[in-house]
Amino acid sequence: MRFGFAKEDITPKRGIGLCGYFEPRPNKGAYDPLTIKAALFECGGKIGGVVSYDLCLFGRGLVEKFIAAGKAAGMSFAGDLLYCATHTHTGPYTSPLFGGGMDQEYIDEVIAKTANAVRKAYESLAEAELLTGRTECSTLSFNRRFWMKDGTVLTNPGKLNPDIVKPESGIDPEIPMLAVKQDGMLRLLLVNISNHTDTIGGDLVSADWPGRMEREIQNHFGYDLPVITLIACQGNINHFNVENDFDQTNYAEACRVGKGYAAAVISSLYALKPIDVQELRTVSTEFEAPYVQITDQEYADAKAIVDSIGEISAQSQDDLTSEGIAKGNAYVKKFFAQRVMECRDNPIREKRMEWMSVLEFGKELAILGIPAEPFIEIGLAIKKASPFKLTMISALTQGEIGYIGLPECYARGGGYETRPSRTAPAHDLAPKVIETGINLINK
Repeated sequence: MRFGFAKEDITPKRGIGLCGYFEPRPNKGAYDPLTIKAALFECGGKIGGVVSYDLCLFGRGLVEKFIAAGKAAGMSFAGDLLYCATHTHTGPYTSPLFGGGMDQEYIDEVIAKTANAVRKAYESLAEAELLTGRTECSTLSFNRRFWMKDGTVLTNPGKLNPDIVKPESGIDPEIPMLAVKQDGMLRLLLVNISNHTDTIGGDLVSADWPGRMEREIQNHFGYDLPVITLIACQGNINHFNVENDFDQTNYAEACRVGKGYAAAVISSLYALKPIDVQELRTVSTEFEAPYVQITDQEYADAKAIVDSIGEISAQSQDDLTSEGIAKGNAYVKKFFAQRVMECRDNPIREKRMEWMSVLEFGKELAILGIPAEPFIEIGLAIKKASPFKLTMISALTQGEIGYIGLPECYARGGGYETRPSRTAPAHDLAPKVIETGINLINK
């Protein structure tokens, strides 16, 4: 086994809009840098790996440009890599999400630096030892969808809300880990964590809690050990504990969550075990991801909301997030109603094909990439059926089509993740994603 690593800085200049909420947020600086991290593995002449971006998301079209740039730079294996986003909500637009403006100069820079990172990682390939393990953390993530007294389900209903009955479902506390040792030192930690990367808000750039976790781990070791966070299924998960009234939207919260996960990881490193990998394999498949279809009643209800609210501006308001639904924010209410109407007024008619890939280390470890934000039940079902000793599910990988909830969740009303938008997937996609993932890792 050989391993190589490289990273590139992709912190944007001031003024570039930040992705993640519903209103324009030109950035006013940075708390900490954004990076691309490329980790390559070679075994028996086969090269695979992970390229991680401190970005909110990107679509399949941009992934294809990453691959093309890598191949143009002589990296013929560029199509055998997993390209994943950490989902920070304080990184630039790399997709026209919610009509956000993209800076093409910045996009071109990210593409070029992807090729540079992959090339440098390839040039640094050297003999290495792989180790795996797992730990858990159940105190930093929460199911963010709640059954309310009126019988509906509401996302982020607000702290200490007396109408909360119980969470809709649970969490996935497992943290699978892959470590690389070279020259007697750890040279990479790759961890798979189920939580949303949305702790900060505001208009300053940050890698959010994964960046703070990496720094805390580096402080522990006393050198700049690279840490790649693969965001696991988290479509219905975030860091908010509704049972207290603490402010959990600020940079201090990113530091708290990052330190908490770092403690869980550091405390378990002694239990990492070497693995003997004789074969490295990347397997990919395409699957159709149809767009959501809007009923006549849904359209009529949405139009009535838009007409009743009339003109309203996002200016001079706080960050407009999914919490605005529970708060009754008129701008957010109209925003989602307009997204419903767009599905019918400006439909996307072409067939959508998406890409799912798995990176396999013998029968020891599989890393499955899903191009979406799946609910945790999807990841749990795939891991349960996996033949590998350790399985990681990496969301927002090889693209991003939005939230994928279980079919029964769409009829419960009130939830942000299940609300229609022009690019949202069909309500019955989850079983297909589970089946496709299980078939892929059993191929």
